[in-house]
Amino acid sequence: MSSVNNGLVMDGLEVSHKEPDGGGYCKPLLSGVSLSLDPGEFVALVGSSGSGKTLTAMSCLRLLPPSLGITGGSIRLGNLDLTRATEHELNSVRGGRLGMLFQQPKRMFNPNRTIGQHLKEPLRLHAGLRGSKARSKALNLLEEVGFADPARGIRAYPHQLSGGMAQRAMTALALAGQPGMLLADEPTSALDKMLERQILQLLDRERRERGLGILYITHNIASVAAFADRVLVMNSGSIVESGPAGDFLTRPKTTYARDLLAAARLAPESRRRPPSTEREILVLDGVGKQFGSRRKLGHAALQDVSLTLKLGEILGVLGQSGSGKSTLAKAIVGLEAASTGSITRQLDAAGPRQDTAVQLVFQEPHGAFDPRMSLRASLQAPLRSHHALRPEQRDERIAAVMDEVELDAALLDKRPGQCSGGQLQRATIARALLLEPQVLICDEATSALDALTQRTILNLLLRLQRERNLSLIVISHDMDVVRYMCDRVAVLLEGRVIEVAETKDFFAAPRHPHSQALVEASIPCRTQGLWTALDAGDLPKPTAGQTPTLMRRN
Repeated sequence: MSSVNNGLVMDGLEVSHKEPDGGGYCKPLLSGVSLSLDPGEFVALVGSSGSGKTLTAMSCLRLLPPSLGITGGSIRLGNLDLTRATEHELNSVRGGRLGMLFQQPKRMFNPNRTIGQHLKEPLRLHAGLRGSKARSKALNLLEEVGFADPARGIRAYPHQLSGGMAQRAMTALALAGQPGMLLADEPTSALDKMLERQILQLLDRERRERGLGILYITHNIASVAAFADRVLVMNSGSIVESGPAGDFLTRPKTTYARDLLAAARLAPESRRRPPSTEREILVLDGVGKQFGSRRKLGHAALQDVSLTLKLGEILGVLGQSGSGKSTLAKAIVGLEAASTGSITRQLDAAGPRQDTAVQLVFQEPHGAFDPRMSLRASLQAPLRSHHALRPEQRDERIAAVMDEVELDAALLDKRPGQCSGGQLQRATIARALLLEPQVLICDEATSALDALTQRTILNLLLRLQRERNLSLIVISHDMDVVRYMCDRVAVLLEGRVIEVAETKDFFAAPRHPHSQALVEASIPCRTQGLWTALDAGDLPKPTAGQTPTLMRRN
C-alpha cells in the first residue's frame, strides 16, 4: 500500500460518459480501478489499446474531456484528494508534485512556442529558475534525453521535430518540474531501442536518486520488464491482474494477460519470401535534403542516399529518431523536394497515374485525419481529387477497401476522435489503397499500437502485399517489426545510408558499428525468460495467418 503522506492512491475509480442531454451519466468507461504508487516505485500499467490506460492517467490530473466525468471513487496524492481539489490546487500539482509524460507529444505542445519556451515554464513555476539558469537547465535536460544538439533543439518549434525527437522533448518537459510522481504514457513508443533504453535508464536513475515514483503506461511489457517492480493489467476499463513483474512474466494468471505476452513476441525469422523478380521499381541516386534558405543553409536531413526497391519487395529502413527516415519517406512520395540527386519511378505503364502510384501510411494516425471530418469524407477526398467517379462509384470503392482492411463500414460516419488507434491505422491504410498504388511507404505505422493490434496490422500489410503485389518500404525503429516483415534492410545514420543487407544476414552479422549497437540494444534483458517460455510453448503463440479473437476488436 502506498505511503499516506507522499504516495498516489486510487481507490474504486469510476469514469463515465455524460448523457447528451446533460441528465446524467452512461455506462462507466472505467469501473472500480484501484492502484497505488509509492515514492521510488516503478509500476507498469499494460493493456491493449482502448483498455482505459490513458484515461486512468488523465483522471489523476483531472484533464478529462468535457464529455467525461469522475462518477465514483477517489484519487489521493499524499493528503490531497485530487477528485475534489480546486483548480488552483490542481495547477500547483500538475507538472510539479505530479508530472505527466503524454503519449502524443506533437498534439500536446503549443505549436506557436519553441521547445525552450515550453521548458522554461515548469522551471520557473516549480524550480524557481529564470534567465540564464533556466536556459542552462533546459539545455542539460535536452542533452540527457538524447538531443545531439540541445542548442538547436531549444530553438525548434514542435513541427520541426520528428516524432521521436518530440517524444524526447516531452520527456525533458515532464522532468523539468522535478515531480515526485510521474505518469508516463507510452513515453518511448516512437523511439529506437538504443534511445528507449537511455530514457528508461534516465527515469530509473531519477527513481533511485530522487525517489521518483513512476506509473509507466505501455503496450510493450518487454521494454520495461527489467525496470518494473509490479505490473497491473487493464482490460475493458478494469484492472484484471496485478502482481510482481517476475510473476507476471513467467506465470500470468488470466488468458488476456497470456495473450498480451504471446503477441509481444513476433516470429524470430521473417515469413517473407524473396521477390519474384529483379526488376527495380524505385531508384534513389545520391538523394540529399538540406533545410534552410539559400542564403543560410540549415540542417542536412539526407546526404547522398542511394537505394533501390524491387517489384514485390519489402524493404526495411532502420534508424534512430532524427536519422532522416521520415524525411526520406516524404521525399519519395513527393511531399518534400530533394535538394540533390534523383528519385526515379520505374512503374508499370498500365498501372495507375505516376503521381498517385506511391502512397504514404503516416506515423501518427490521429494526426493524419482532419478531426472535423468523418472518415467517409476523408476517404472521399483523394477520389474527388484524382478520379472522375460518380458518387456511387466512390462509395463502392470505399466499401471495397474498408472490407480489405477488415473495418466495419459503420465507422465511416465517425470522426477520428471516436476511433481507436488500431481502427485509425487501418483507415490510413485504406485511404492509401484507394488510389491503387504500386508502392506503399509505411512510416512507423505500428509504433503507437499495442502488441495485439500491431501484430494484426503487420499481418494485414503482408496479406495486402501478397494480394496486390505491392512493393513496401517499412520505416521503423523496431527491430522485431523489420525482422518480421522485410526482405532487405537499409540503416540510416545522420541522413546517410551506412549499411544495406539481406534481413537474415543483417541480424546475424551486422557490419557497421552503429548497426551492431542497434541489434545489440534490441536483445531483451530480463525478458529472456519470457521468450524462452514462449518458444517452449508455455504461452500461446499465434501462428502465421491466424488472428486471435482478442485482436478483432481493434
